[in-house]
Amino acid sequence: MSAALALSLDAPRTETSAAPHTLHAPDRTWPETNCYVDLWIELLHLRGLEPEAMLGFTLRQDFEGDQFTFFKPKAADLEALYGLEILELALYEDLESHARVQAGRGLPVLVEVNAFFLPDTAGTTYRREASKTTIGILALDPRERRLDYLHNAGCFALSGEDYDGIFARGELLPYAEFVKPCGPALAGPELAGAALALLRRHRAHAPSTNPVTAFRAALAGKDDTFVQRPLSAFHAYAFNTTRQLGANFELLGSHLAWLTAQGTGPFGEAAEAATRLSQEAKAFQFQLARAYARGKLAGLPERLAGAEATYAAVFQALDRALAAG
Repeated sequence: MSAALALSLDAPRTETSAAPHTLHAPDRTWPETNCYVDLWIELLHLRGLEPEAMLGFTLRQDFEGDQFTFFKPKAADLEALYGLEILELALYEDLESHARVQAGRGLPVLVEVNAFFLPDTAGTTYRREASKTTIGILALDPRERRLDYLHNAGCFALSGEDYDGIFARGELLPYAEFVKPCGPALAGPELAGAALALLRRHRAHAPSTNPVTAFRAALAGKDDTFVQRPLSAFHAYAFNTTRQLGANFELLGSHLAWLTAQGTGPFGEAAEAATRLSQEAKAFQFQLARAYARGKLAGLPERLAGAEATYAAVFQALDRALAAG
């Protein structure tokens, strides 16, 4: 187990000194994606591994009728690329007890918690509102009521009342997993080759129709009352539509650029198109916000035409590159 995962409980109770991965650089269009993918990016980064290799699964994102797929890395990919398996953690006692055992073994515990108690969300949900999110527990000290955890774009720590809140016992126990090494991680040309093989597999399972077209149709089927709801409704809708679409394709662009740099194929054109789609999703999110401010939906669905065409361009360029390889 990497020593980087064994974060010292004597460290300051704020963000750790480990710098976030470049996939979380502040100059990216979407510096944060969703809690689960962000957690895995930083977990792999702490182990000295390359998270760009796992991102082929982003090809499979679809529009699910009311939201874009909440994209997550595939467990089989994580095992094949990095020698890591995700196992369910049976909570036959309580989360704190089991997390202490697994963290003591050097195995991160992945669990959904209430972001109300996560100090890294200050300014959004911390001590403001309940919100479900996934963290990776790295180390804890029940006597001192202190915990080190991965969340979003970095490593953080909490203590005191926040510790109590995370481990508050309710009627239902949360679903929890832990991450266990099960084999060697790939590296170099072997890693790139395996990532390319996974990309081909995910391409075969990508949506057969354009999900941006489906998103546009769903939005066109709504009336002005949809954008006359409170601001909280906008934030929830945007997170599950524009942010999931944009963040997904920015990661795909990074994956394809990484494969190109590894010499596995000419994916530069597809990478540029994927990055452009992520930017178009961000621009549309601002247009969506303005529609909420006006309370008028007219003309908004048509503004997705550019993103719709760019989505098609991503796959056209990708297919040419795959055929060339």
